[in-house]
Amino acid sequence: MIRRLEATDYPALHRLQQRAYQVEADLIGVSDFPPLQQTPAQLVHEQPSGYVYCLDEQIVGALTIEQETITCLVVAPDYFRQGIAKHMLRHALAKHRLHFVSTAAANLPAIALYQQFGFRQIDQVSRDTIALVTLKRE
Repeated sequence: MIRRLEATDYPALHRLQQRAYQVEADLIGVSDFPPLQQTPAQLVHEQPSGYVYCLDEQIVGALTIEQETITCLVVAPDYFRQGIAKHMLRHALAKHRLHFVSTAAANLPAIALYQQFGFRQIDQVSRDTIALVTLKRE
């Protein structure tokens, strides 16, 4: 079930992000991955909005947005490759005009997912040791 992200979800969202971002850090081969540095207090201060995907009342996926940008799309590692990210992305795109997303250039599974929904790479920059791509959807 997909529902709106609520402030009471922030602790669970932070735990989910930590688990998912550790897998991404390993995938792209970096040990100093900025999203893993975010504290629970910083997340609360940020007050992200978006959606969560729940199974048995447990948050196993999340997608956050800011204006026309997807700022975070994560799935619990135990639930990878079950269509949760695709389902969440489809849901968010039906409800919002989302045109931008960024991810690590080495995160080929994420790039392939976004491309399925019409996102195309428009830029690449390096931040520290990580190459980031920005994708745009018309």
